[in-house]
Amino acid sequence: MLLKTFNLIILLFLLSACGSEQDSAMGHAGDNDHDFWVSLETAERQALDEGKYIVLDIYTEWCGYCRRMNQETYADQRVNEALDRFFYPVRIDAESSENVTFQGSNYEMRDLAVEFGVRSYPTTVFISPDGEVIAAQTGFIEPETFHRMLSFVGSESYKDKTFREYTDSAE
Repeated sequence: MLLKTFNLIILLFLLSACGSEQDSAMGHAGDNDHDFWVSLETAERQALDEGKYIVLDIYTEWCGYCRRMNQETYADQRVNEALDRFFYPVRIDAESSENVTFQGSNYEMRDLAVEFGVRSYPTTVFISPDGEVIAAQTGFIEPETFHRMLSFVGSESYKDKTFREYTDSAE
C-alpha cells in the first residue's frame, strides 16, 4: 500500500507543470470563482458522515497558475461532475491569517499550508474521508488530467492500482 501511494505521488508530480512560476495573467486567484467551495470544517464533518473525500486547493492571490487552475480546470464540466460525486472542495489561501480548524486543531490558513509542506502554488491535496492525506500535487493541472485524478482517488482505485495502471485501463 505504501509503495502504491508513493507511486501515485511520484506520478502526479511528473504530470504537473512547474507550480512555482508565475503566469502573466491579470486578476486574482478568486476571479471566476465557483459556488462549490465549502469551509474546511464543513468538509471534514460531511466527508466523514458521507464517505466523500476532500480536495484542498492551496493557492495565493498573486499566483498566475492558481488563477488559471481556477478559471480553466475548476470551470470544466467533467471536473465539476467528479467533484460533486466524490469530493468536498476547499480553498486555502496560503498567505491568509484567517483561522481554520483541521483535525481538531486551529490554524491560520498560512500555517496550515506549511503543515502540508506546501512550497509552490497551486498545490492540490487529496484527503480521505477519515482525514488521512492521500497525496499532494503541485502546479497547474489540465482539466482532463485533473478529472482522471479525481476519479482515480474518488473511486478508491488508488488503493490497489498506480495512477498509470488506472489511466491505461481507462483507455
